[in-house]
Amino acid sequence: MSQRSWRARLILVSLAVLTLVGAIATGASAFVLLQLGRIERHELADVLTSAPQRPVTAADVLIGHSRTVAANPDGVTGGGVAGLGDDSSADDVVSGGEQDELSGSSSAGSLAAGEPVLPGGPAGENYLLVGTDSPLGLAADDPLRAGHSDHNRLADVIMVIRLRDDGTAAMMSIPRDLAAEIAGTSDIAGTGVIAKINSAYNRDRTTAGRAARLIDTVEENLGITLQHFIEVDFQAFLRLVDAVGGVEMTYDRPLRDQPQDNATDQTQSRSGFVTGAGTHLLDGRQALAYVRSRHLEEQLPDGTWQQHGAWNDLARTNRQREFMRTAAAHVAPALLANPINLLAVLDIAADHLSTSDTLGIVSDGRRLANKFAGIDVDADIEDYQLRVVDVHEPVRWSLGLDPQRAEHNQRVLEVFRGIGWDDIVESRVRVQVTGTARHQVAARLSELGFNAEAAGPVPEGTSHDPGATVVYLAPQGRLAAGLLASHLLPVPEFAGHAELDATTVILHVGDEPPRIDPGYRRVDVPSADELTS
Repeated sequence: MSQRSWRARLILVSLAVLTLVGAIATGASAFVLLQLGRIERHELADVLTSAPQRPVTAADVLIGHSRTVAANPDGVTGGGVAGLGDDSSADDVVSGGEQDELSGSSSAGSLAAGEPVLPGGPAGENYLLVGTDSPLGLAADDPLRAGHSDHNRLADVIMVIRLRDDGTAAMMSIPRDLAAEIAGTSDIAGTGVIAKINSAYNRDRTTAGRAARLIDTVEENLGITLQHFIEVDFQAFLRLVDAVGGVEMTYDRPLRDQPQDNATDQTQSRSGFVTGAGTHLLDGRQALAYVRSRHLEEQLPDGTWQQHGAWNDLARTNRQREFMRTAAAHVAPALLANPINLLAVLDIAADHLSTSDTLGIVSDGRRLANKFAGIDVDADIEDYQLRVVDVHEPVRWSLGLDPQRAEHNQRVLEVFRGIGWDDIVESRVRVQVTGTARHQVAARLSELGFNAEAAGPVPEGTSHDPGATVVYLAPQGRLAAGLLASHLLPVPEFAGHAELDATTVILHVGDEPPRIDPGYRRVDVPSADELTS
């Protein structure tokens, strides 16, 4: 089962609970209303950001183009897809996850050439989900308290989920060890403190204060906006496993978390996790101890113990995923098969779930449940991963965004700005500008976001100056050419150029340079068989 599968199943569990909430809330039983009223809501409306308008893409301005859904390279949905640097036609694979219409306007599909295209309204919202690791409620001598105090609220899981208006969703995990500038902090030099991003959630006493700092830190460091906040304590995880009767796990060898210092009993592990080989039914406490183990050891046939895997947060996260993949496959059907279990989840949510005041538990629960009732796990839920590398400066044993995968990471973040993985926008189009005033025109196009550069006096591969303003494109480059032409007045001529790729065009500026407009207009670009070379 893929990482996407267990996360997708967990979302489906949540949506199932929301469906129950909406249905029962219609009857408004005193018990349900009492439980829902216990869910803590934090005043964060002034911290969270309103959803921005949906950006205009090439598919919105090009006449005669129909949008199709494409997968991303992290293996989220099925079907072929052009990867970064691939020469596949961008006309053939353009993500349509954000909207069904050709444009932000509901009537854009009927707009004629030359008519303006405006950005659409918000087509989705981003939810910041935080899974916290708190010892509150545990006995003073409980091994699960190891390394924690009652004042700590460690953000063990940080995830952004984008729920789109068309009933699809996208997910992105933010590594807890990602080095980031913590919002609202200042060091001796007067600049923001650089630390692991999860530390933003452990600097304030109140949940609202912690959430506000983490929200600002995520928005400022990743350049995305957040509309809602949800926190779930790991104690909910313990109780949820118990509510469905435990989860079976199979181990090839006996495992234990490393014993405590000076322990006389070698079963006295740091987290309390000890198990033999074979298949075991883990209750909530055992499951929580397993996923929290930091120094897992395995027993060899001769009875000695050795390190099991790597002892770092990435390995621990992988163990959490391994368990959650197994648990999600069991928990989801167990909840859906027994309404009593779902009622138990309401009680767990009331004790361990809190949200921002931008969410109405009943009204938004019913709305989201109705919208996502028919969601297809394989086709409608996308899981994106930031590419990271180990770094030790300025924060030791932390992670940083991989500079070698900068384009990949930028595309991941743009998904949570409302831009589909394969949508053609200005930043994804390379424009070589030739002819008169090429330097000025290239500079102006760069201001609009194009990757534009001044080239020679005539287009490469041609032997003469065409005189007029012409956009040269590859047969599969209609989207890129259309997006460029939508900013030019008057609309240029078009010509084929076999040596270009789907996202590279040449703009030859004629004797009378076109006016460059930051707005958009509908354009009609000739098909491949209509282009002249």
